[in-house]
Amino acid sequence: MKKLFGTDGIRGIAGKYPLEPDFIKKLGYAAAVIINDSPGKEFVLGCDTRESAAWISKALIEGITAAGVDVFDCGIIPTPAVAYITSSRGSSAGCVISASHNSAEFNGIKFFSNEGIKISDDKEFEIEKLVLSKNFNKSEKPAGKCEVSDNYADEIYTKFLYSTLDKDFDLSGLKIVLDCANGANYKIAPEVYSHLKAEIITLSVMPDGKNINKNCGSLHLKNLQNAVVENNADFGIAFDGDGDRCLFVDEKGEIRDGDYLIAIAADELNKNGKLKNNSVVATVMANFGFYKAMERDGIKILSSAVGDKYVHDEMIKNDIVLGGEQSGHIIFRNFLNTGDGLLTSIQISAIIKKSKKTLSELSKIIKKYPQILLNVKVEKKIPVSENKKLSDVIKSVEKKLNGNGRVLVRYSGTEPLLRIMVEGSDDKIINQYAQEIAKSVEAE
Repeated sequence: MKKLFGTDGIRGIAGKYPLEPDFIKKLGYAAAVIINDSPGKEFVLGCDTRESAAWISKALIEGITAAGVDVFDCGIIPTPAVAYITSSRGSSAGCVISASHNSAEFNGIKFFSNEGIKISDDKEFEIEKLVLSKNFNKSEKPAGKCEVSDNYADEIYTKFLYSTLDKDFDLSGLKIVLDCANGANYKIAPEVYSHLKAEIITLSVMPDGKNINKNCGSLHLKNLQNAVVENNADFGIAFDGDGDRCLFVDEKGEIRDGDYLIAIAADELNKNGKLKNNSVVATVMANFGFYKAMERDGIKILSSAVGDKYVHDEMIKNDIVLGGEQSGHIIFRNFLNTGDGLLTSIQISAIIKKSKKTLSELSKIIKKYPQILLNVKVEKKIPVSENKKLSDVIKSVEKKLNGNGRVLVRYSGTEPLLRIMVEGSDDKIINQYAQEIAKSVEAE
């Protein structure tokens, strides 16, 4: 069982174990030994805008180069850009320093394979085993070198993004609000949308190392909603801190999450005969209304565990080109092997422009079921099946729903939280049911 890695790499408070300089050096060395398949190849490295990124990056580079592996340091750049650059340069691995949607005191480290895919659980376990080994010894290989990218990495990535659109296509005539979360997309997203000739209004594009995700971005949409309505914009887009997800707000200020975005993209691909195997992948968190909409349109849904790497695993296994999460991690596998907020945003923006419809009109593809999501802090992650009181309450609620809704209770892969989701036809009733489940946990 893994001790360090969660559903999205290693994450914690910067400066506290395991995110301490000496341990990070060991981690960098171990990752270079385990992932790198031949001497002399390189790791591509990138980070978001957290102030702790500088010293974490320094420690990682020391560890990786000590294993005789070179580093191509992209600096501040979206997570999916590292994935793309890793595969396009023929590098042996990619590494990102970020805690995604978490606040600035957190940070994290995640690794990508040479194909730009998040490394497997097995590979993470191998790294853990080596780094935690009492017999951990560094070899005496010649040190690798570190090359710092100027604008080269940004240019490679933006060129790739433009290549995913029809030649000479642009977004002229659209007014779009961008909330960049004071994160990795703060510079590159406005540049991309300006290049595509959209009229843009920007929010949260002044990172100071401490304000990433602070009352902004994909988890805090109020400012974006207000800006869209006040500026009479066509729609708004919110990214998270590391840029691997996005959410939309329509012209009326209504939030359009990943369920809507996947459904809209699936419909477009289906119409054009590009939805391979007539299927999409969604996680167990997808709304019941999403399942109903896809079923109505003859599109099959395959379900995966929460986490975009598990979505991708299911996509590979079944040769599917579109999949994602309600949170806005969406994978267009015909372009890239990981969730990409900026890529998703331009694909959806292009669909809106071509359709000559508003986002609220396109969103009618789904009629969402009421859904209640609660997070309960826990000290220990006791398996749900082993917690009799919790299990009994869940069974009781499922019986009351009688097939007209569902319950999902799971632990967060990155935080000490139990996540409770209840769906059904009546808001008040499902809220009551969710509270019942939460109280059974709090009473423990």
